[in-house]
Amino acid sequence: MCAGVVHLSAADVQPPASPTSVDEELLLPNWPAMAVPVINYTPETGWEFGGAAQAYIKLFSPRTSVIQIGGAYSLNRQWYVNAQGTLYFGTVLPWLLQFRAGYRNYPDTYYGTGAEPNKSGTYARNGTPYDSQRGYAFIQPLLHVGRSWYIGPHAEYLWERTLMQGADEWVTIQMPGIGVTAQFDSRDEVYYPHKGLMLKVSVSHYNRWWHSTCGLTAGQIDFRQYLPIGKQVVWCYQVRAAIAASLTPGEIPFQMLPTFGGQDLVRGIPYGMYRDNTMVGLQTELRFPIWRWIRACAFVGAGDVYDYRHWQWSRPKIGYGLGLRLTINRAKINIRADVARNNIYPSWGDIKGYGFYLTATEAF
Repeated sequence: MCAGVVHLSAADVQPPASPTSVDEELLLPNWPAMAVPVINYTPETGWEFGGAAQAYIKLFSPRTSVIQIGGAYSLNRQWYVNAQGTLYFGTVLPWLLQFRAGYRNYPDTYYGTGAEPNKSGTYARNGTPYDSQRGYAFIQPLLHVGRSWYIGPHAEYLWERTLMQGADEWVTIQMPGIGVTAQFDSRDEVYYPHKGLMLKVSVSHYNRWWHSTCGLTAGQIDFRQYLPIGKQVVWCYQVRAAIAASLTPGEIPFQMLPTFGGQDLVRGIPYGMYRDNTMVGLQTELRFPIWRWIRACAFVGAGDVYDYRHWQWSRPKIGYGLGLRLTINRAKINIRADVARNNIYPSWGDIKGYGFYLTATEAF
């Protein structure tokens, strides 16, 4: 999400956790379903309005499953719809099914690849606006194989066509892929953890044999740890890395190149401003209570992209800021408001040097 964006959604909502011993949290509602509005503004879309809703249900397992749907429409006639969820099955041999799918007709900005400074010696990017029509689907069963380990295959499909500003023709890509994921998760709560760690490693392969635009193998590793350091005070950090490797690297569609920024990884950096075949990002956050259901946090993150064929270091892209949290139910779903600043635009008076985020999920 770029600077100047205000966004309210309910993406990535996790199943409810058990109530804690904190008296105030026991007074919160324990709704089986909830909905929030979507309000968004960017220079590309103008004002955007919609909604998102999620329901908690028990299907074939004592664990609670979650299903979410959402959508929005902008005054510039752009729109999107999506659905995602996590379904739990089995008691003797537990397993779960994660899925997401959606379609969007949306503008975006292409900033090029690489992380080196431009001719003026700065790291800012102006970018080229483009129109995008995208459909995607992802499904992943994960089998519980002991203690906190899960493993399973996944299948995904991405179709997108783009029209760059000034171009005469649309460019279409399609990327069907298959892969495998291994995950270790010892967090005490999935949505708002106080202790534990999570490690997730995934590999996906796309091949021209099944009509992918480009032959490509992509990998990602995501490590998170949560450490209690006081009463309801938590210090946590995340390290994430991704790579996209191909025998013909020049043919990799830019949409498949790793990137960072936006409302989740290194807040303050415009999402997609830096792309290349390798990405490394890390961030840390201190979470602490203020009063009853209100919490706050201070965070800092750094990330960059690289070309593994011609490795070259550049100045890390840094984002830092403060945030407020309002807990709205016992599942510890928080309304999150973050204000972040980056080191790309040095002037404190330049609005591009800031990111504003309002959402219903934690960054990690």
